[in-house]
Amino acid sequence: MRAAVIDGYGGSERLVLREVAAPRPGPGQVLLRVRAASVNPLDWKIRSGQLRLVKRLRFPAILGLDVAGEVVEIGPEVSRFAPGDAVYALLDGVGGAYAEYAVVRESSLAAKPDVLSFEEAAALPVAGLTALQALRDLGELAPGERLLINGAAGGVGHLAVQIGAALGAHVTGVASGRNQEMVLAMGAERAIDYEEVDFTGEDEEYDVIFDVVGSRFDDCSAVLSADGGVYVSTQVGPRLFAWSVLTRLGRLLGRRRLARLIITHPSGQDLEVINRLVEIGKLRPAIGRVYLLEDVGRAHEASEGGHARGKIVLRIE
Repeated sequence: MRAAVIDGYGGSERLVLREVAAPRPGPGQVLLRVRAASVNPLDWKIRSGQLRLVKRLRFPAILGLDVAGEVVEIGPEVSRFAPGDAVYALLDGVGGAYAEYAVVRESSLAAKPDVLSFEEAAALPVAGLTALQALRDLGELAPGERLLINGAAGGVGHLAVQIGAALGAHVTGVASGRNQEMVLAMGAERAIDYEEVDFTGEDEEYDVIFDVVGSRFDDCSAVLSADGGVYVSTQVGPRLFAWSVLTRLGRLLGRRRLARLIITHPSGQDLEVINRLVEIGKLRPAIGRVYLLEDVGRAHEASEGGHARGKIVLRIE
């Protein structure tokens, strides 16, 4: 099979298309013919070696965590899927989606909604599960609460806006000036242009702040509700870890604000929740750009450049 392979840590030039042996499914696993994958910041952070302490690679390695395709073969103990089924999933570890075939655990899989293309389905697992698990599980977002999403036009952010609105929250989205209309169209009640306004200096308070692009609890705490407000970030680092420990200790002393880090986990059940939102018209991924597999290096460069609008997707023909 064709796959985009890296033989060491480094820049986007490390991604090389070559023929490799196709994987085979083991117990509880499914072999997919990959139709689409997507590029996430996590992919190029793994490729560059930034996350080698937590996700160390064995070379040669195939990256890619988001996958959508068709079931080709099932392993022993698989009961929910059969060859020919259109499915999508978040892969384990460092992935393997940048290839013509990939192996997935059955428990991570969900059926692809008929209303979505393979490219749209591939845009959902990492970003959609991150948004859902951050807001529902860590933020404990409830109907009527005030939610702010910093980075509301990006891959995770634009889905978080829609999921927050679907959960009944009053959503404020922070994005660049060119993305204000997009954020409002996704379901935000208010959009803030970060080039013009610093939301941390306003009088408005929020029950949940989901910071997709930074780790600014010390700044955001000024606008976080003192009555149980929760700050959730996607950014791994010692600063947020320290804040999460301190805020947990603070709750023991009667202080109510809390900082948390989202670590997204594969879940076919949570993808079924996302499917229901898609099917009732509450959720739709925005595709910023589609690349072919042979252009995966350019796709990584586009993601690394920042300010992506929606998701960057790979079509695997």
